[in-house]
Amino acid sequence: MTFQDMIQTALSNLGRRKVRTILTSVGVIVGILTIVTMVSLGVGVQREIQAQFADLGLENVFVRPRLGQSDDFFTRFGAPAPQSPITPEVIERWRELPNAVVVEPNIFMGEVTTLLAFAGGETENTNDMRRVAVRGPERFPDPFQLEPQALAGSIDISEQSGVIVLSQSILPRGVDAADLVNSQVEIVLQNPRGEDERFPLRVIGVSDRDESEVFVAVADMVAMKSWWYNLPDYLDTRGYDSAVVRATSVGEAANLVRNFRSEGFSVQSLELILDTANRAFAVINVMLASVGGLALFVASLGIVNTMIMAVYERTREIGTLKAIGASRGDIRGLFMLEAGIIGLLGGVVGVAGGWVVGIGLNHLIQWYIEHEDLPLQATFFIVPWWLAFSALGFAALVGIVAGLYPAARAARLDPLVALRYE
Repeated sequence: MTFQDMIQTALSNLGRRKVRTILTSVGVIVGILTIVTMVSLGVGVQREIQAQFADLGLENVFVRPRLGQSDDFFTRFGAPAPQSPITPEVIERWRELPNAVVVEPNIFMGEVTTLLAFAGGETENTNDMRRVAVRGPERFPDPFQLEPQALAGSIDISEQSGVIVLSQSILPRGVDAADLVNSQVEIVLQNPRGEDERFPLRVIGVSDRDESEVFVAVADMVAMKSWWYNLPDYLDTRGYDSAVVRATSVGEAANLVRNFRSEGFSVQSLELILDTANRAFAVINVMLASVGGLALFVASLGIVNTMIMAVYERTREIGTLKAIGASRGDIRGLFMLEAGIIGLLGGVVGVAGGWVVGIGLNHLIQWYIEHEDLPLQATFFIVPWWLAFSALGFAALVGIVAGLYPAARAARLDPLVALRYE
């Protein structure tokens, strides 16, 4: 028998028992539909997360110095000195790297007590001042916060010094934001020994942030920490607290991560976080697919049962085929082909059904998002080409494997016994 003859015979045999073939395929349809729907959900969510990370900047590398040991670690003034400080010389060397586009140093003021005094405030009475968090320019903003908007003036500090941007939450009661632009405020530092120092700054704008925070230039923050630690050469001894390096591409960002770590710095990258998330999604996709795999296992038992019944019903036909020259391999191949077609038929319908179900669920989710006025626009169910073809191949493979035993049983039949079978 040629392969074309086997296909025609298999289709003819399945067509004679349409109801049985369809019912047997239903189990495969359910299994493949479940796999496609579940895995498409995992693919959609994974792609959405990848897109969000890409918007945040996968090419950004966050570098911090590794801290040494200090006997005064738990005291206000005993922060451990960095083992590998990010000094201005290091920043300039990084800026000359061919795979670095932007290098932005930053200073943290978390360990420093900072108060904000408006014009007319009394330095002796701390109740007239507001405790605020002092932050640097947000050239690379926090990916987990909305981008701030200007209520008055400009909130772009850039490389300016001697200026400050206020948040709306710290404005004095009854004072309009526009009235504070170009006015003077003071950042007051107070250490545990009772000493204080004032740093006058000019307000250039007010943002819509609700946190009690202000934004100043890095140079001003360096001056504040120099006084706090009584280190005139603060940058040369302790250096910057962190730096953000934007690479030319995601691949170059990975190279920068390795280079910085070899130099003794502590490095973080969104790409590394994304890689971890992708590994987690791989496990989730396997778990989701296993739900449909269980349904396919049950469907394979149905295929086995159907093909065994076909062997009994077509015993004389098998004997006739062998009598006219069909080999055991031809008989085995014929029954395995029929089982594979049943699986493939269920796979085609299952993939189409999973795609349609995904479209319907996407519309339903989008309707819910719009109804609840949620700030989200995404497609959660995506059926990529590799998922569709993999599901089809897997369905056909399940059918073929399920048909191995019935096919082997049919191939072992003695032609003389089969011809006398009634």
